Amino acid sequence: MKKVLSIIALAVLSFTGNTQVCNVSVSPAADTTICPGDSVFISVVASITSGTQSFSFNAGVLPPGWAVGGGTNFGAPCGQNGSGTAYYWASTAGTGTPFMSTAAYDISCGGDLVFDMAYSIQGNAAPCEGPDLANEGVEVQYSLNNGLDWFPITYFNPGGFQEPQNPQTTGSVATGPTAYTTWNTYTVPIPAAAYSTSTMFRWIQENSSGANFDNWGVDEVFVNAGPCNSAFVNWSNGLMDTTSFWAVPNADTNFVALVYDTLGVLQCTSDTLNIFVHQNTMTYDLVDSVFAVCPTDSFDVEVLNFANALTPFTTSWSTNSTTNPTTIGTNGNKQDTILYYVDVTDGCGYVTTDSIVMIVNQTLTVDEVITGPASACAPDGYVSAIVSGATTNSGQPLYEWTGPGNPGAYNIDGTVLANIPTGWYYFTVTDDVCTEYDSAFVDITNPPIASFTGAPLSGCAPLNVTFTNTSQNSTSFEWDFGNANVVTVSNMNNQVETFISSSTVMLVAFDDANCSDTSYLSVAVTPCGCTDPTATNYNPLASIDDGTCIYPTPTVTSPNVFTPNDDNANDVFELTVTNASNVDMVIVNRWGNVMIEKSGLDTTWDGTNPAGDPAEDGTYFVKYVVTGIDGSTQIEGHSFIQITR
Repeated sequence: MKKVLSIIALAVLSFTGNTQVCNVSVSPAADTTICPGDSVFISVVASITSGTQSFSFNAGVLPPGWAVGGGTNFGAPCGQNGSGTAYYWASTAGTGTPFMSTAAYDISCGGDLVFDMAYSIQGNAAPCEGPDLANEGVEVQYSLNNGLDWFPITYFNPGGFQEPQNPQTTGSVATGPTAYTTWNTYTVPIPAAAYSTSTMFRWIQENSSGANFDNWGVDEVFVNAGPCNSAFVNWSNGLMDTTSFWAVPNADTNFVALVYDTLGVLQCTSDTLNIFVHQNTMTYDLVDSVFAVCPTDSFDVEVLNFANALTPFTTSWSTNSTTNPTTIGTNGNKQDTILYYVDVTDGCGYVTTDSIVMIVNQTLTVDEVITGPASACAPDGYVSAIVSGATTNSGQPLYEWTGPGNPGAYNIDGTVLANIPTGWYYFTVTDDVCTEYDSAFVDITNPPIASFTGAPLSGCAPLNVTFTNTSQNSTSFEWDFGNANVVTVSNMNNQVETFISSSTVMLVAFDDANCSDTSYLSVAVTPCGCTDPTATNYNPLASIDDGTCIYPTPTVTSPNVFTPNDDNANDVFELTVTNASNVDMVIVNRWGNVMIEKSGLDTTWDGTNPAGDPAEDGTYFVKYVVTGIDGSTQIEGHSFIQITR
């Protein structure tokens, strides 16, 4: 990555004589450390200024072209300055407020305004009474049009700090000594907007409490700036006549700017700028191992004390965590060795891989659980646990048996739980560092087991069912057939029972100690009968047809004459049929020609031939087959019909 560092360092070297001053500022201003492959932008601002741009007031007069306003004094009215010489002292007089302005100078290549300044302390006697309100400080300004317009550079607040410009607000900010109440040297960078061939500067106090108040002074003014093209720069690395370049050093390198005047005479050199190329020298602290005594333990671990490397520092753990500190845990095993890795990366991208070993060693163990069975009807069983590896500094571990079930009706703080019935029992032991669990089942001694089968278990009423007793460890039995019939026997003989409705049958099996077990079977009895409403014995209460339906015999009657003459009297031939589901009928003439053939329950004939013409008067032969409503009974017959019109 490229780095552009813009802190300005000032190196000034004045040669013998007072005719000119060499100024050089190199950026970056301080020794700089970079990463391998990075580039650094190095630049210089250099000028050779006239020696007449350095001013003091030792003679008690203003330099040519300078001006003052308000009360003014050259001397030492309020104590000595750093050099023990006379200085400009501003004291308010009349209606104006004091200021001091310079002549115009060519500062087209920029630079600094350097001067000594001090405020008086608030409350001292005149002419040494200092400013205390927020708007009574000194503002440094510049002008590009011979003083017609002035623009702020910086404002020295009486509270002892700088602001971009006078806030023009009142309110006391100084009640005694501040950073500005002693003589100090101030370097004010000249803003780019002030660069010109004719720039003036001014120190002005725009507000004052009145005469004999708010006094301040300035001395040793140096306009450390000059015109462009007054100097050119060579570099110690061999670059010629350039003010900036990108450097990509592979190793530690230093640079010095050499400033020459237009005649090629060396005027000054900058301080040595060292560029250090960072190597992988990062150090940090990380524990080697952590110890877990329970599978549920977790620990916060942290990489600490990063040093000897560039920021930022990042961590990436094998747990996919990038936080520092981070939490590591066990795999749930009682004994385990787990290795966690971390990649530590510095600001240059150097990666160092380290690790932490987690050792899991749970010593608390339930070595064995012993059980004794319970009788079928008595709570006389027991459970006992054997424990080792407990860590206790404050007494014995905490034991707990509970059951049957968890939680159960039985509960005790101890390793033995006695006089208990059958069921699951749960054990917990807790020492000073961990908890261990186990469980056991207390069995039952040959309990009675009731079981039986039945056949058939469903059918039509009345239903005869045979029950077979398959019980175990039992000597007597109670049968309850669910139909008000209860039988007690001392054998395992089959039982036969007749059911006219559905029932639940219960068998209770007893042993010699009168302990019992119970089993159940369901018997489903369904009403059966004829379910066809057309049958003569139809049973509307039956849900299953038992095949007993009885159907009436079909009947048929055939007329012997009809008169199809459209007089609405006996115009159609028709068989009279009862209890029929179908009739197959055919009518032929005396020569055997078919007049009509039908199948179904419609047996009418209108006396026409197949062509639709009226059949001749005479005798016709009728043959029929009638099927009963049961779909199987049939009556066959024939007759003669006479057509008379």
